[in-house]
Order: sequence, then C-alpha cells, then structure tokens
Amino acid sequence: MRDRLLRIDPLDYRGVIWSKEQVAEQILEWFDWADAGWAHDGNSKNPHAVLTSGKCSNGYFNCSKVFSCPNICATLADQLAHRISINETDWVVSSSYAAITFGHEVAKAFGAQFGFTEKDPQNPKKQIWKRFSIPEGSNVLQVEELITTSGTFKEVRRAITERNPEPVNFFPIIATLIHRPENLPMSYKIGSKKNETVQIEALIEKEVWAVEQKDCPLCEAGSKRLSPKSHWAELTGKK
Repeated sequence: MRDRLLRIDPLDYRGVIWSKEQVAEQILEWFDWADAGWAHDGNSKNPHAVLTSGKCSNGYFNCSKVFSCPNICATLADQLAHRISINETDWVVSSSYAAITFGHEVAKAFGAQFGFTEKDPQNPKKQIWKRFSIPEGSNVLQVEELITTSGTFKEVRRAITERNPEPVNFFPIIATLIHRPENLPMSYKIGSKKNETVQIEALIEKEVWAVEQKDCPLCEAGSKRLSPKSHWAELTGKK
C-alpha cells in the first residue's frame, strides 16, 4: 500500500482544490493505505485503542506514517494552504515533532519562513523556543498536524510569546490536517482578553473521544483495549 502512496505525484494536484467531502475521502483513503488511521465501529466485541497517555479512545490517527511520504505531505500542505484566507504570511511555526515536516511544507506553499518549538527535556509537556527569532512586525501562522485539545497549540504560543525577542503577531487561526475533538463544533479561548478565541482551519474534522480507563464506555462494555502501535492488525482487523 505504501508503494501506491509514493507513486502519487503532487504536481497532479497542484491548483486542484478539493471540496471538503473530497478532501476527507481522499485523506482517509491515504491514511488507510499507510495503516495510519482507524475508528471504532461501535461493536463492543471489537477492541479499542489505548493511547500513549494511557487514555482510551475510539479513534486513532498516526500522521507521521503519512508524512513519511514527502509527496503526500506536500500535497496535503498545498490543499491546506488553499483553504486559508490570509495574506502576507511571513512565518509559519509548528510544534515538535510530527508537525515539523507538515508545517515546513505549508510554509513552502506560502513562500514563508519556518520555525518550530521543541519539547522541554525536563518536561515533555512543555515547549521551548530557542532556535529562531521572528522579526518585529512579522505575520505568523501556526500549523499543527493534529489537534485533539488546546494543550499543545497553546503551549507553542506561550513559548514563542515569552521567548521571542520581539512581539509576535499570530493570525487568529490555527491550521491543521486533522481536528479531532470530543465534540463539534469546537472553539478555543486563547489569551487573556475576554472572548478572545482562535479558529481552527482543518482538512478533516471528526469527533473522537479520549477518556480515562475508568470512564471508558467501551471498557465497561467488555471491549479489549490495545496499543495501536503494537497491536495494529488485531485492532483494525487487518490480517
């Protein structure tokens, strides 16, 4: 299946703007080819996912497996750039690590510079900004590969705002390949000002929950929980 992904030519899609239905269908097909996407079918006899956080989930996306094909990464970045109605993007920034290659391709599509935060070795939940310096007056677009909650993208903004030598002008949107909150529609408050929110611009939006094991309805119903990385065939039913 991965060979089929590598044979796709990004030039075949250049200038072609998919509808939301088309892009969702195509992306999910590519995730399937890469063995990188799964959703529970609701049958409690079938297993469900346990994430690296220890939480249970009814869906799983591994964007890194798709981005390992540079041609697909470039094609998806180009589609996302077409969806964003902003001008004069000077910088694109992303978190580490899965978003770095995707953010880089989005920056290329905008003709912008690219920078990324890094995980704090003392606390992996924190991001640090140390390799780059965004000049004063620059317009900055934040790009993530996947958004589940607001934790990571808020941490990226905090790190850049606190450590960049000059004030940072973020666009009031965050672009992402997949937005998978527990409930849709979802808006996120950001900053200290009242009613200050950020808009999510995603190629795919899908409701996916992640809960502690004690609160998991699938566990309660007798569904077995499995790690997607080590039990992919059993989880997905692919033999």
